[in-house]
Amino acid sequence: EETKTIDKILTCPDMPDVDLSTLGEVQFGEGFSVEVISAVGDYLELLEEVFDFELLKSFLSRPDFSLVFDALHAVTGAYAEPILVDALGAKKESLKNCVPMEDFGGGHPDPNLTYAKDLVAMMFDKEGKYEFGAASDGDGDRNMILGKNFFITPSDSVAMI
Repeated sequence: EETKTIDKILTCPDMPDVDLSTLGEVQFGEGFSVEVISAVGDYLELLEEVFDFELLKSFLSRPDFSLVFDALHAVTGAYAEPILVDALGAKKESLKNCVPMEDFGGGHPDPNLTYAKDLVAMMFDKEGKYEFGAASDGDGDRNMILGKNFFITPSDSVAMI
């Protein structure tokens, strides 16, 4: 409700722009700085401490296993390639809708059987190209897990992971 009553936004018009593509700290006068970090890099580092990436990488490289991940054009799309492809060796073509968009590409970022229907169709396709499918919501705190021709209920998805 509070955001509906905002009537002005204060800015610093004299402050130079910060290049958000360059990691590091930018100093502005005395006592004020902006630090640009890699949230993906920090998250990947944490994941590598928690999970056995070598074991996961060997599993993903098996010829009898294939996965597909649909980020629904939400924020998790920015994490998909560095983690699934670069660190774990998944095929880049297994990533779907991984470019984050303000309007979620005109879709709805809710990973369920209704809004992730393209993923559901891939997982229930008669050709059966994928063994494992996953999608995540707008901010990455909910997911949907599918196997070839079956859906895992949301309450069981964390146990499956």
